[in-house]
Amino acid sequence: MMRMVIKKHIKNKVTILFTLLFILGSFYSCNVSEKHCGFRLSEFVIDDVRLGSIIDSMVEMHLPILQSDKEKKVLSLNFARKDSALLFVFSLRGEDELINRYIYRENKRIVGYTNSGDIDVILLSDIDDLSELGQQYGRFIHPTGKHKAFKYMKFPENLYIGDNLNTWPDFELVYDPTYIVYPYINNTFLHPIMTKDPGNI
Repeated sequence: MMRMVIKKHIKNKVTILFTLLFILGSFYSCNVSEKHCGFRLSEFVIDDVRLGSIIDSMVEMHLPILQSDKEKKVLSLNFARKDSALLFVFSLRGEDELINRYIYRENKRIVGYTNSGDIDVILLSDIDDLSELGQQYGRFIHPTGKHKAFKYMKFPENLYIGDNLNTWPDFELVYDPTYIVYPYINNTFLHPIMTKDPGNI
């Protein structure tokens, strides 16, 4: 009886040791292979059929750009709200532009990602409170428990410092992307609106 307890105790310690070695090895290989391995985002499934169709049509509309190897473009969907209307704001940007000019400069929250076919769509939000986000958008999406690493998703190194040391970055006024906004009012998706300023719809 005592031998069985000792063997089980040793087996548990060996299992824990191998698990720790695996975790440390994964962490080390990530740090050695690249400076930053990016963020691991949660996968979400679209529960609302209408929203799923809208996402599929947005991906299909931009598919040649999204599959191009020349310039890596990313389609994002931002969950926003204005008064009682929920807004679904789509934007197509380069990887660096998405991180530096959209997420961090405009203070977006990274929710996770979903996919349409083999194209990933980054999910963002203007809503600060996680409970409020769940109350407002929980009927449209839910997390699957799976995760995926996005190497281009990282903290910018020079968010507040420009090219010259100790200077503010150049907040260009010519930066003027187009957004496609689907308002959701009274349980209905309205027709899309193309705009330069989704906050003034």
